[in-house]
Amino acid sequence: MPVAPLPPDLLDRSAALGARLVALAYLDQAAGALARLDQPEDHEALHDFRVAVRRLRSTLRAYRPLVAGSVTRRQRRRLRDMGDRTNAGRDAEVQVAWLREQEGRLAPRERHGWRWLVERLEARRAAEYAETLEEVRADFPGIARRLRRRLEEYRARVPPAGEPEEQRFGDVAGHALGTAAAEFADRLAAVRDPSDAAAAHAARIAAKRVRYVVEPVADRVPGGPSVVRRLKSLQDLLGELNDCHVLEAEIGAGVSEAGAARARRLLDVALTDGPEAARRAGRAGRDPRRGLLAVARLVRAHRQELFLRLEEEWLADGGRGFSAELGAAVQALREGPGRGPWRPRRRAPRPAPTRPTSSES
Repeated sequence: MPVAPLPPDLLDRSAALGARLVALAYLDQAAGALARLDQPEDHEALHDFRVAVRRLRSTLRAYRPLVAGSVTRRQRRRLRDMGDRTNAGRDAEVQVAWLREQEGRLAPRERHGWRWLVERLEARRAAEYAETLEEVRADFPGIARRLRRRLEEYRARVPPAGEPEEQRFGDVAGHALGTAAAEFADRLAAVRDPSDAAAAHAARIAAKRVRYVVEPVADRVPGGPSVVRRLKSLQDLLGELNDCHVLEAEIGAGVSEAGAARARRLLDVALTDGPEAARRAGRAGRDPRRGLLAVARLVRAHRQELFLRLEEEWLADGGRGFSAELGAAVQALREGPGRGPWRPRRRAPRPAPTRPTSSES
């Protein structure tokens, strides 16, 4: 059965209930993606699982005071570890895909190093996935079951006469979006150079956090879908930039490893058969470093192109235009009710869970 859509009056529900409904929707999404990991032809299952877990973690972070009694620090840590386990394998997968697109740009003498790097990354991807996917399959159902039980049942206090009622979810969502947007603006402003790997990575994470707050309510906010599309575009851009930084580091390690391996091999030949044999072996052997350096030049050029796009599309005006769009979304969330359907992008192949119970109907 499909995951139930969030209610059309989500923004006017109580803040605690609204936060839980969104978190449970993402939990459903992660469970559905996990079930698809057993389908070899489904190449997007792992990616969808990773994204759903990130969305869930961002939701729990954005609305931490509202779910504090339901989500423990240990559960947050286990969700973080669950996503982190597949990072190395996913990075290798993305890098191999990009490298295969570059083969035609390399000279024949450079392709030995290219193959050396591709084979190295493919071996890492296979090893990482073989180890981590079984762990994820084994661990996530238990984590999800306990988290679901705690999110679905909670206590709600009936305020005495004269006290204000609990905040509506739209108010809290607007505050969460404003906080995430301010952090995003600071992180993006810190990216000043193509080599700013840490700053670009932090900006990407901040952009994801903004997007994951907006997505569940996007159809209920004027301009919401446009905000989500622009954030997705920025994420992709910063993601490619991060991939370049990671691949450059990988190539650097590969050059060092290949050079050391070649030196050890020639030393063995020299000690066994003499200096002349070592010289002949040095001339005859294929050195992957030529190809690795050629690939490094392609990566550096791609990184420069990506940064120029980032400057033109986001950094030229300091992001002021997009900040205005986010400000309008924050105001709309706080001003009143919104309408419109929303579903997680993927559907879980099981019945929808019983939704949170509280004193409100």
